[in-house]
Amino acid sequence: MYSILLSFVSSALLVLNFPPYDLEYAAWVALVPLLLAVRGKSGRAAFGIFFLSAMGFLMGVFYWINVVQGVRPTDFVLLGFYLAPYYGMVGLLLNAVGTTLGLPSILAAPVFWVAMEYLRSHAGFLALPWALLGHSQYENLPAIQIASIFGAYGVSFLVVMVNAAICETLCFFWRGREAGPFAGKKLLKELGIVLTFTLGTIGYGIGVTSKPVEAKTFTVGVVQGNIPQDVKWDLKYRDGIIAKHVDLSRRAAADGHPALIVWPETSLPGTLTHDAQLRETVSGLAKSSGTALIIGNSARPKSGSTAKQNTKQYYNSVTLVSSSGRGAGGYNKIRLLPFAEYLPYRGVFPWPSRFAAGAGNFLPGKEYKVFQVEGARFAVTICWENIFPELVRAFVKRGAQFIVNITNEAWFGETAAPRQFLAMSVFRAVENRVPVVRSANTGISCIITPTGEIIGRVQEGVKDLFVEGYLTGKIPLSEGKTFYTVHGDVFAISALVYSVCSVGAYVLKRFQRRVPS
Repeated sequence: MYSILLSFVSSALLVLNFPPYDLEYAAWVALVPLLLAVRGKSGRAAFGIFFLSAMGFLMGVFYWINVVQGVRPTDFVLLGFYLAPYYGMVGLLLNAVGTTLGLPSILAAPVFWVAMEYLRSHAGFLALPWALLGHSQYENLPAIQIASIFGAYGVSFLVVMVNAAICETLCFFWRGREAGPFAGKKLLKELGIVLTFTLGTIGYGIGVTSKPVEAKTFTVGVVQGNIPQDVKWDLKYRDGIIAKHVDLSRRAAADGHPALIVWPETSLPGTLTHDAQLRETVSGLAKSSGTALIIGNSARPKSGSTAKQNTKQYYNSVTLVSSSGRGAGGYNKIRLLPFAEYLPYRGVFPWPSRFAAGAGNFLPGKEYKVFQVEGARFAVTICWENIFPELVRAFVKRGAQFIVNITNEAWFGETAAPRQFLAMSVFRAVENRVPVVRSANTGISCIITPTGEIIGRVQEGVKDLFVEGYLTGKIPLSEGKTFYTVHGDVFAISALVYSVCSVGAYVLKRFQRRVPS
C-alpha cells in the first residue's frame, strides 16, 4: 500500500507539470516517489507500480478527451490501458534488467524511459508522441535548447536523470553505513556525471537564447475566426464565416502589412477547387490587400454525424493564393487522424460499428510540399501533424525556413488540449531552429521563435481561447540545419538499442544459470 501511495504522488506531480497547470519545475522531483516505491521490488511488482502511476498520470493529462464528440468514458479508460504498459515496461526493465550491461543506475532509468517514449511515439497508427516528459519544460527555454541535438527525448532524459540522482542520494543517506565503504565514491562519481550534463545543458541553453538573431525577416499574419464547431458546417452560417475571415484579413493587412496571412484549418466550408464563388472571394481579397493567403479548406468535417455519411474520399488541404489572386499550389495532409479522418484497416479489422460510422473517409497526401512567397520558403502542417517531429523535420530538410501550423481545436472546448498542442509546437521550433506560426480557429494562434519563445498571441485581455482577432509579426528566416534536423532521433534510437541489448543480455544470463555446467 505504501508503494502504491508513493506512485500516485508521482502521478499527481506529473499531471501538474503539464498544461493547464504548467508547474514545470515539479518535473525535476516528480518521479522520485515512484522510483522509491519500486526500490527493492521484483520486476513484476515494479511493472505494476509503474502501470498504476501511469494510469493516474495519463488520466489527468488526457482528461480533456471526454469533451470530444463521440468519445465515451470507456474510450478514455482504454486510452490509459493502452499507454500505461509502456511505462510499466520502464519499471520492469529497471528492476529486472537494471545495469546488466554495466550502465550506472542513475543513467539506466533515463535510458529506459527514453526508449519507452520513442516506442510509443512510433507505434504505427497508434503512435502518440503526446505528453512526453520533456514537453513539460516548454516554458523553460534554457533547458529545452538541447532539443536541437537530441529532440524532445533529450529533455526527457535530463529530467529523469535528475530524478534518479535525487532518489539514489536519498537512498544512500537512509542506508547510512550499510551502503558500504565504496558506495559513497560510486555515488559521487555518478552525481558528477549528472551535474556535468545538467550544467552543460543549461549553459548551452543560455548561450543559445542570449545570442542575437541575425537573419532576414519575413512579416506574417494569422487570423482566428472563433467559429463554434456546431455552426462550422451549417450552410446558413457559410456567408458569415467567410465574411468574418475576410474582414480579419483586411484588418491584419492594413495593420502589419504582412507578406502572408494564414487562415485556420478548414476555415472555408468548402474547397477552392470546386467552388467558384469562394475562389472569387479569396482571389479578390488577395489582390486588394496585396497579400498572399494560406487557406485551410475541406469539403467535409473530420468526423461526427456529417462525416459518417461521407462515402466519397477527400483531402484535408491547404491552398496558397498569391498576392495576384492566383492559386500557387496546395498541400494535402499526410498524417491523418485515426478514428476521425479515417478508420485504420477499414474492411480488414472488425471495428465496432460506432467507430466505423463516426470516422471520415479522407485520403492521405503524399507530397512534402514547400511553398515560397517573396523568396521565403515555408511548409504547412495541419492540426496534429505538428506533434510528429519526423514530419516537421522532413519539411525543414526540404528547405522550409519556417513552419505554419493550421488547426481547428474547437472540438476540445476550453480544456487543456490547445495548450498541450502549443507546448509540443514549441519543440518543433527548437528542434529545427525555425519559427512556427500557428493559426487556430478558436486558439491558440501565435508566433513561436526558433528558440521556443512565444512572442505573440491572438488575445482579448488575457484570454486566448475562443476569441476572434488577428496577429501580425516579423519572423527570422532560418538558413542552417540543426543536428536534429539532419540526423533525427539517433539519440532515442540508441537508447532503444541499448534497452533491447540489455534485455538480451539478461535473458542470456538467466539461461546460462539454468543450464548445468
